[in-house]
Order: sequence, then C-alpha cells, then structure tokens
Amino acid sequence: MKDAPMPTWLLDLIRCPITLEKLDVAPVELTERLRGELRAGKLANRIGASLTGDFQSGLVNASGTWYYPVTDDIPVLVPDEAIAIS
Repeated sequence: MKDAPMPTWLLDLIRCPITLEKLDVAPVELTERLRGELRAGKLANRIGASLTGDFQSGLVNASGTWYYPVTDDIPVLVPDEAIAIS
C-alpha cells in the first residue's frame, strides 16, 4: 500500500526533534537508497540499533542530516529512531 501525500499543513507544524529544523518529504531516491540498505541489513537508527521494519516514504530535516521513516502514513518522529543521512 502506498502512503498518502503528507499534508502541507502538517509539514508547516512539525519539526525535527533533534535539530528543530523544518521537515520536508524526502526525495524518492533517498528513500529507495535507505530501503536498499535496510534490505541488505545495513541500516541502523540513531542509537545504533539495526532496523528491521519497512517504510514507504520519509521526512528529512532542512540540513539533510536526519531521515524519519513514515509507516502507514504516520511519521516516526522519535529522536532515537532517526536515521543518519551520510
């Protein structure tokens, strides 16, 4: 199932819980790269735990340092669950 588009009003309200920067929908290319790393077992969250679930999209902070998966149309904005973008 494909996630619904993130409402603009929601993107205007939420912020990165780590940097407090604005969040925006992550580019498809970034999401696909991270999903590839996930399938290869090479993706970890901010605290170093290997990720096992899947996501169809995500949000990225303004400086492009943190990725927040969106699962079942719900952004996971828990700091420890953030994925560092290298």
